[in-house]
Amino acid sequence: MRRGRFSLARRFARDRRGVAALEFALVVPIVIVVYAAGFEIVEASTVYRKLTDTTVQLANVTAQYTSVTTTDVTNIFGASSQIMSPYSTTPLTVVLSEVQVNASGQGVVQWSEAYQGATALTKSSTVTMPTGFQNNGDYYLIVQTTYDYSPVIGSAFVQPINMSNKIYMLPRQSTNIPCTVAGTTNSC
Repeated sequence: MRRGRFSLARRFARDRRGVAALEFALVVPIVIVVYAAGFEIVEASTVYRKLTDTTVQLANVTAQYTSVTTTDVTNIFGASSQIMSPYSTTPLTVVLSEVQVNASGQGVVQWSEAYQGATALTKSSTVTMPTGFQNNGDYYLIVQTTYDYSPVIGSAFVQPINMSNKIYMLPRQSTNIPCTVAGTTNSC
């Protein structure tokens, strides 16, 4: 009887028929996790690229105007849904502002409009301008965007990722772009 047990143990140790199934069972969970992580990284990168495109295109469109009204600004903000497509614009916020650089190189807010719960900049407040954008008297459009990206697969485990972008752009058709409401300049 003892000899039979040792013989059975030796045969079991030499038998390789189940090794592939065991290796497969050990490796598959790791492969699934790596695949899901890779998918989420690519998806988040794509959303960030769409956010960057939205920021740039909103600045480009606004820079084409010689003056804007609140209706124009609403239409400009509406373009964001086309640019962000196929992603939802619900977590998107935008602040569109125009500043004039003063003698100390600070941007003084001329007007500011917000989209989807963002907070507009306060008129006449100052904004720190980046190097190269501090020429006294120049006007710049500032577009600031944020997006709270919720992972598709790992949303139960990962908090939403806050993405943001900002661009400064000179008006193209005029030196500045006043915002008018009912005939009153810079009151947006």
